[in-house]
Amino acid sequence: MRQGLASHFGTKPVGLGGAFLINSGKAKLHVMPTFSETALQTDEDVAKWLKFYEVNAPLTCLSVFISHDPDLDLRVEHTHCFSEHGEGGHYHYDTTPDEVSYVGYYVPAEYIFRIGRPKVTHNVGRD
Repeated sequence: MRQGLASHFGTKPVGLGGAFLINSGKAKLHVMPTFSETALQTDEDVAKWLKFYEVNAPLTCLSVFISHDPDLDLRVEHTHCFSEHGEGGHYHYDTTPDEVSYVGYYVPAEYIFRIGRPKVTHNVGRD
C-alpha cells in the first residue's frame, strides 16, 4: 500500500495509520532480545542480534506508514503484531502467500510531527 501511495503521490508525503488482522497463514516477525552490549554497525549486525520467528495467525497488527519521508528521518513503515496465543513482535512480511488473508482499516494522517529527531542518522536496521 505504501508503494502504491508513493507511486501515485510522488514526493508528496501521505501517511496512513491503522490496524489489520492476519486471519490465516503465517508471518515473519522479530523481537529484540536484551540490549546489545556492542554497537550494531551494519544491517548484518542487527539481523544477528534480533530474534526472528515465523508466527501463526490470527495476528492483530498496528501499523503506520508514509509514502515518502519529507526529510524528517522517518521510518517509512512500522508495524507491530500481537495475538491471544502468545506470539507477536515487529512485522516484516507474510511467509505463506497462498494461504494468508488480511483485513485492514486505515485512516489518513492530517499532520506529520517529528519529535526528537537525531542529530546524526543512519540507515542501519531499516528494512
